[in-house]
Amino acid sequence: MKATKRHPALQPFARDHGIGLVCAQGLHKAVRETGDDRVRLADQIRSVCFDVISTSLEDENRVLSRAVVNTGLGHIFQQHHDRVRELIKQLNKADPLVDPGLGLIARIADALDDYVRWEENSLFPAIENKLTDGELKQLAEISSSIEEHRHRPTQQRHASIALDKTLGHVEACSCCMVQGKNVDGEETTSEAAADYDSRGDCCGD
Repeated sequence: MKATKRHPALQPFARDHGIGLVCAQGLHKAVRETGDDRVRLADQIRSVCFDVISTSLEDENRVLSRAVVNTGLGHIFQQHHDRVRELIKQLNKADPLVDPGLGLIARIADALDDYVRWEENSLFPAIENKLTDGELKQLAEISSSIEEHRHRPTQQRHASIALDKTLGHVEACSCCMVQGKNVDGEETTSEAAADYDSRGDCCGD
């Protein structure tokens, strides 16, 4: 996905998308691991990612609904949201001590990846093109209030260290992970890192 600087009205949601991509990356990795690894990662995904993702879905529905209608993409928007919500619900209902299974893990990873990339590549550009400067300014005022109350794992150094370990970033905070750096500060080629870093949400270390 090509890195794009979003209008301030959409930046809080784009930053939330970064969390979604990191979660999807971890879940795709879990498909190739053992059952015990999937149990551990599923628990980490629940605690590290789903609070941000679920809250972001709610805020998108509340704040962006009118703008989405103007783009003519409301039906697809709702389909992506419903799919992610349903799969999150299924994982939350699963026994946390039992392997949730390859199928569910893979479906969640695909749903998160599809949802984020569709919004970044199709929905957000459509909103930026369809809304007037005044409408975007008004939307930015609302989304800035959202940003003030958002608490993402990447905003507190080492807050998601367990997830980093699963993904092979043992000593890195998730800021390093999403910036595409390994523990030695060298650049990596992670797609999730490239997408997220383009939006500038990091600790700056």
